[in-house]
Amino acid sequence: MNINEFMKKIAMEIKTKDRDYTRDDYYYILKYIGVKKDKSLVEDIETFYQDFLDNLSNSLVKYEAKRVKTGENATYYIGFYADKKAFYKDAVKLYFPVKYEYLISALKTIFLYLIRNSVKATVKFYVKATNENIVIRFYDKKEVMPFINYCNSNFILEDLLVPCNPFIAKIHGLGIVRDDNTVNTYNGTLSIMLEDYFRLLKEDKELDKACALDFLDYLEKRKSLEDSEEKIFNIEAIISNIKAILEHKRAID
Repeated sequence: MNINEFMKKIAMEIKTKDRDYTRDDYYYILKYIGVKKDKSLVEDIETFYQDFLDNLSNSLVKYEAKRVKTGENATYYIGFYADKKAFYKDAVKLYFPVKYEYLISALKTIFLYLIRNSVKATVKFYVKATNENIVIRFYDKKEVMPFINYCNSNFILEDLLVPCNPFIAKIHGLGIVRDDNTVNTYNGTLSIMLEDYFRLLKEDKELDKACALDFLDYLEKRKSLEDSEEKIFNIEAIISNIKAILEHKRAID
């Protein structure tokens, strides 16, 4: 599904079902596009990760780990070689949308790469299937392409990955975005923009206008109304990603 297909589908559903989608609805839809809901590996992933942390605690690797929620809704974070959060203007977030059955293998590869190369990064992963099941925030954008090139040289990525949501630009199937990570995330801001955009179209009875270019125009106007540097940064990141997708350009320099 591309951006225009997504926009037309949402517009049609709003017209035919006469329902209003909230930002939470959009976030949920984007998170599960192209993915069958699966939680069968939760216990295996939990066991792998605990064993990994046990071994890591006996090493000289500098790391910090935390968990949000529990059970099938658990989300894990592990940061390597960092004293504080990444400064958002320097950081790049990479989506590694691996097929659920390969999640543990992908985590092993990612962890070992970051450790062996002393890369400052934070890895977030879910224990259930989503199209954003592994997300890596690199503190320095110069570290991103070496990692992507490593993965592309060593694996047949098209066989390992599911599609990212259509608003995320990709290199070799790996999604790349930027966000402030304080006021909101990329997908969080995107969900707010989609909610407001479709609400206006519905109020003006112009749902047939919904498309990538019209949404870009809305985002440019919305950006001019914001006074928060972080919100502007996030909106600009969405604009940049959509343009990169439409123009078939790389999402980062």
